[in-house]
Amino acid sequence: MSRPATIAFIGLLLSLAACKSGAEKADAYEAQYDRMMSIQAYPAAMSAIQKAVSYDDSSARRYLKLAELQMQMGRPAAAANSFQAALDLEPDNIEALENMSILAVRSGQFDAAKRFIDPLLALSASDPAGLLASGAIAVSQRRFRDALPLSDQIIAALPDRADGYVLKARALDGLGRTREAIDLMEKRAAVADDPRDLLFQVMTFYRRIGDMRGIRATAIKMMPLYPDDPRYALEAARAYAAARDQDKVHEIIGGLLQHFAHNPDVLIAIGNFWRDTQPLPQAQAQIAKLAADSPPRVRAALANQLIGMGDPHDALELLASLAPANVTSGNIDSQTRYARALFATGQTAQAKAKADAVLAFDRGNPEALLVRARLKLMAKDYRGAFTDAQLVTNDDDSNEEAALLVAQVYAAQGNQVLAAGAFGNVRQQFPESTNALQAEIDWLISQKRTDEAAQRAVSFYRTHPRSGPAMQIARTTCTRTRGPACGLEVPSVAKMLAL
Repeated sequence: MSRPATIAFIGLLLSLAACKSGAEKADAYEAQYDRMMSIQAYPAAMSAIQKAVSYDDSSARRYLKLAELQMQMGRPAAAANSFQAALDLEPDNIEALENMSILAVRSGQFDAAKRFIDPLLALSASDPAGLLASGAIAVSQRRFRDALPLSDQIIAALPDRADGYVLKARALDGLGRTREAIDLMEKRAAVADDPRDLLFQVMTFYRRIGDMRGIRATAIKMMPLYPDDPRYALEAARAYAAARDQDKVHEIIGGLLQHFAHNPDVLIAIGNFWRDTQPLPQAQAQIAKLAADSPPRVRAALANQLIGMGDPHDALELLASLAPANVTSGNIDSQTRYARALFATGQTAQAKAKADAVLAFDRGNPEALLVRARLKLMAKDYRGAFTDAQLVTNDDDSNEEAALLVAQVYAAQGNQVLAAGAFGNVRQQFPESTNALQAEIDWLISQKRTDEAAQRAVSFYRTHPRSGPAMQIARTTCTRTRGPACGLEVPSVAKMLAL
């Protein structure tokens, strides 16, 4: 063999050896992936399967493993790319077609979904994933009658999975048969090994139709299934409070206080629960006690809640040690809340000094701007009050207090047309707010529009029957106005309000 031929032959052998080495490395990394997955070491498994694919990208099987792990780690976009790579290698791969169908439906790409569903059902006419995707598209397009037989096929194929039952319930609900849908879900949830998806759908139906008894009963069932989610525990606590089972209420709230002792959002939610289910003085006392025993960040948040509940004096005491003379980035939140408490207790000079100090440190601080705006409104500096409030709404149109303050500035100026428009905007933007409701009612009564004030209060209460503040506002407003909405037009309201 000539020298050039020998060199070429050796090169070919080296090339073949390299190919073999790459495939062997891919197999080794894939085996490592399998081992890591067996012990749920997901980051290590991800690294291993990515290396396997980098050494051999001609295997659909490896792309499927990569996609499944990406799905498990909450990366659906990356998973879609991996499933598509598997399909590029094996266009009739059922697993990839199934997953691409579902991912496309979840993202609302129905035309794309059909490109995967059609070949999938051509390969397997009763494939549950293809049927589920077709049913989901039918529901999204409000073709509820088309979705019903598809849901029955899914239930027949996968009787132990929630998917078919949930699809059928949504189709029944779309046809106006919501109670039938709820009954289907509840019966299935009673025998399911994992009823969470079913009960979540039941809760959605009950909330939409405003069935408080159903909401509460479902919350009690859901609480043990979501031990780390305080929302269901609080909903269950409301259910037990409505049933006057105080032992269960104390057990649930005590558990939340223990597990979420440093979480201000949960503790504020507990404060709201106390406010809604107990006499206001008792709720204020409990929140003040809870705040006193909490870390500074939590104490400041709870003190701010007390101000909103009409107890600025306890809030002032709680905040005093958190608001020294010098404003820093570490204490600015406590400083602004302290300024708010000073204003609420009538210490206007001190409130102005504190707000000015905060604004010297951060001229755009929304809390301090709102304190300054209220001080200007009190001094009848309407232009200045409006400017400060508008600065806040320009930066954050979700700031309820600022939007409400704009309406109150118009009302104080006597500009009733602009005030009416501004209160209407606040009502539309913050439909659940009792603070906005009370402010608008006060303004309506000041304008001698008492029947309209009563109608607003009663209408809000009827849609929020478990809200303590809503009931109190309705009762107080009806006592002040005796409007027709309080009894003549809707007799049941008078009974609810005990007028």
